[in-house]
Amino acid sequence: MNFIKIQDKTELLSYMQKFEEKGHHVIALDIEAESNLHAYGERLCLVQIFDGVDCVLIDPFKISSRNLKVLFENKNVLKVMYDAGSDSSLLKNAANIELHSVLDLRVAVELLDYSKKDLHSVVSAELGIVLENKRKYQKYNWTKRPLSEDALQYAMDDVLHLLILKDLIMAKLYARKLLEPFLLKNLQIQTKNYTRDPEDKYRKMPGYSRLDEEKKDTFRKVFDVREKFAKLHNVPPHNLIHKGDVINIVDDPLYIDQIRFTRKLRGEMVQAIISELKSAVKISVIQA
Repeated sequence: MNFIKIQDKTELLSYMQKFEEKGHHVIALDIEAESNLHAYGERLCLVQIFDGVDCVLIDPFKISSRNLKVLFENKNVLKVMYDAGSDSSLLKNAANIELHSVLDLRVAVELLDYSKKDLHSVVSAELGIVLENKRKYQKYNWTKRPLSEDALQYAMDDVLHLLILKDLIMAKLYARKLLEPFLLKNLQIQTKNYTRDPEDKYRKMPGYSRLDEEKKDTFRKVFDVREKFAKLHNVPPHNLIHKGDVINIVDDPLYIDQIRFTRKLRGEMVQAIISELKSAVKISVIQA
C-alpha cells in the first residue's frame, strides 16, 4: 500500500507547488469525517487525493483550516468527487472551508439513471472492480490514530478510480446529449450556500415543530444543556441524552428522573446533568 503522507503545512504546500509545476490541474478528491458518532460535533478527519500518479493522504488534525484552503478553495485545480454536497456542507460548517472547481460524478450518475447509484456499485458496473463493503466503515472512528491499514485502503479506493470513471461517464453524457444538463446541475451544487441556519439544530429535531412557543423555549433550554455537557466531555450528544428523551422531558419535566444514562458516565457527571436539566425546566416543574 503506497501513498504520500502529508502531516503538516510545509508538506502540503510543497505537494501543491510540485503539482502545479508539473502542469497538472485535475485530482480525485474525497474526505472522511466525524459527525457526532464517536465524539462531539463535526470534524474533518482525513483527506484523500489521487492525482493520476500518486495517492495522497492528508492528516487534517495537524494542519489548520486556513492552510487546508490552499487545496479545497484552489479554483485552478479541478476536483473530481462523488456526491460532493455532504462534504461541502461539513467543510463549510465544521472548518469554514468552501469547495471550489468541483466536478461531481454523482450528478452524472443521476442523469444517466444507473440502477444502483452509490460509488462502489458504479465502479463495479463500469470497471468490473469490487471494492470493500462500505457498510463496514460507515461507523468507523476516523478520529483515532493510527488508522488501520484496511481503513486507509478503503479511503484510497474511494479516489483511485474516479479519474478513469470521469472519462467514461463524461463520454456517456455526451453520447446521450446530457452534457449541458450535467454542467448546469453540477454548477448549481457548487454555488449552493451550505452555511447552516443555527435554528436548524432545533427545527430538525423530531417533535419540535409540534410544540407551542412556551414548550419550544423549554426544549431549547434542555437541548442546550445536552449540548453543553456533550461538548465539555467530548461525547456525542445522543450518548448523553437520547433525542427522544428531550421531547419527553418537555412534555413531562418529571421524566428527568426516568432517564437511563449510559454506564460510561460517572455518577457525579450524571448528577450535574440532572441538576441542570431540572433548573432548565424549573418553571414547568412548578406548574406540574
